[in-house]
Amino acid sequence: MATILLIDDDEMVQSVTSELLSLLGYEVLPADDGKGALAQAKTHAAAIDLVLLDLSLPDMSGFELLPLLRKALRPQAKVVLCSGSMCEQYENVESKEKELDAILQKPFELSILKETLERVLAS
Repeated sequence: MATILLIDDDEMVQSVTSELLSLLGYEVLPADDGKGALAQAKTHAAAIDLVLLDLSLPDMSGFELLPLLRKALRPQAKVVLCSGSMCEQYENVESKEKELDAILQKPFELSILKETLERVLAS
């Protein structure tokens, strides 16, 4: 099954999402900030199939981290943006969407997570 880099600074969200991903059969590599995510990406670049990227991180935004991840990972690695705050403060969502494979609005149900991951990984 696929390996997912899960980037979320909320400990509870990361823990629950990690458990859900494991139940779905995915290998999970957790990171709670941009620096940790980049370290995971560089160490496990060949294994990472998909990134679940939180928009708000303590050291940089998901949009700031996105191009750095793209450079560190294989070109075919997929990126799904996850956020509970897709609002006006991120006006550039539309321009950045082309760099994303999907957007998941938090909170999400297990069925939506499963369907989104399956669709993105199959594309």
